[in-house]
Amino acid sequence: MALPLDPLFTFEGPDVNPGFLLAQATAHWQRSLAQVLQPMNLTPSQFLLLATVQRLGQQPEPVTQAMVAQRAHYDKMTTSKIVRALEEKGLLERPANEQDARARSLRLTPTGLKAVVRAAWALEEFDQQFFGPEAAGLVKTLKRLLPGSGPDEAQQPPAASAA
Repeated sequence: MALPLDPLFTFEGPDVNPGFLLAQATAHWQRSLAQVLQPMNLTPSQFLLLATVQRLGQQPEPVTQAMVAQRAHYDKMTTSKIVRALEEKGLLERPANEQDARARSLRLTPTGLKAVVRAAWALEEFDQQFFGPEAAGLVKTLKRLLPGSGPDEAQQPPAASAA
């Protein structure tokens, strides 16, 4: 490996830096995803929450906003804003939770269910085209990088050295 041109970086350049490439690929995927969802009047975040409500709604217990936030890995404030937008679009309902008077349940409306099904089919096709035949290997790599990934725990960032 040739010495880096810039002594601040260990990689020869951004085109061989995995973090930089991952960030670029993620940004490209997100922009492309937004284009696929735009005709359905959904953002990627809105679709993620709709899909999460749909998935959690298959279980017997009521779906709460806190459950959706946790599953989607969104903070409570972001989840609340997105839920309000989806409610205004007529895609979600927030009836009172029968088990907890302080909480609201989340439920897809018939229009919301149609939207999540239509978007899921479009995104399935998009992901297959975007990732191609290498998808399985990429999924394995990405899972390994995530925290709590099991025996091969995700690599932790190096500890900062004391000066």
